[in-house]
Amino acid sequence: QAAHPTSTRCRSPPFAHMGNKICSHPRVILTEDIALHFQSSHLRRDVLPIIDRWRADGSELGMRLLEFQTTFDVIKDLEAQFNAFDTKGTGRVDAHEVLMVYILLSEGDIDTKVDAIFSIFDFAGCRGHAHSLNFAEAMIMMEACMKSVRKVCILECEITDDIISFYCKSLFDMHRVPHSERITRQQFKQWFSKEAAAQAFVGLFHEAQGLPDINAQVQKANLHQAQVFQMLAHGRLLVRGELLRASEDWRRSLYNATEEEVDDLVGLMEDSSGRIRAERYHAVLRAWNIFNECDLDGSGTVDTKEMEILLWIYCRKKQDPAFVKTFYEAVDQDGNGTVCRKEWVEAITQSFGAEDGDDTSVPGSISY
Repeated sequence: QAAHPTSTRCRSPPFAHMGNKICSHPRVILTEDIALHFQSSHLRRDVLPIIDRWRADGSELGMRLLEFQTTFDVIKDLEAQFNAFDTKGTGRVDAHEVLMVYILLSEGDIDTKVDAIFSIFDFAGCRGHAHSLNFAEAMIMMEACMKSVRKVCILECEITDDIISFYCKSLFDMHRVPHSERITRQQFKQWFSKEAAAQAFVGLFHEAQGLPDINAQVQKANLHQAQVFQMLAHGRLLVRGELLRASEDWRRSLYNATEEEVDDLVGLMEDSSGRIRAERYHAVLRAWNIFNECDLDGSGTVDTKEMEILLWIYCRKKQDPAFVKTFYEAVDQDGNGTVCRKEWVEAITQSFGAEDGDDTSVPGSISY
């Protein structure tokens, strides 16, 4: 159950090396319990004390189940959490990987996260090289940083050893430090502040949202739009389409909708007499609000992976991948490989019983 990784959406990676892409999207959507567990941690209150305790206990790298439980103070779903990191079934997990996931997903400021990342790999501090890493240690740090999150978050793009080596070299080369020497903590932080790729990678987990967060935002938008309807309807259960179209309060609730999109929405809501009933109003706008919360880059379009989340939230349960694919292909009316807001809302109102306000049914087939 909780051991299953959560999904992320990969869109328009701005950095690539040798044909391999590291995901860069504004945020990750967390869909599984284990990822939400790590996200619920607070960096200063929870994670930094864990790191201090781990150091005080000797910085054990390969942890068995009992050591894992003691170090991370696991109370619930112990085996599920352990197995998420013990992907090879060896009975041991890498402490670095667990700590990296805690740091990246926890609540806290990015500067403190970057400092914590460096600190847990500062192996040589006790040998006269305080607050510095050699090239091999830097490689271990970056590998743990980039690969550990795959244990709880599926990154549908490739992170190879060549990519990790490339960015490790860029860390040393930016400061003109030979690979046989050491990088200081300050140099690492300076590199991070200038390297857009590193900032994007950390940022997509730092800004992660869980499904409960998205549902809450959708509900907030729904409630605001319900208030607008009530004011316009003056106690009745319907409004005229022209009255809604003219409402500035309603327009402001639509996530920067274009004039064409406003007309489309009103058209989807109106009956043959130009009236909009409350049920139809809420059904159309719920689909609209869900789209906007799942449109990770704010482009006004979604790809197949974002469609999976759209349907998950709309139907209140995960949909079969084959159904998602079929639905996506049917909805992409112009065949350009993406689905826009208009296409999504039109498809939902036609396919999911929105006419009657029924947003929970899932069609067994789609006909267009």
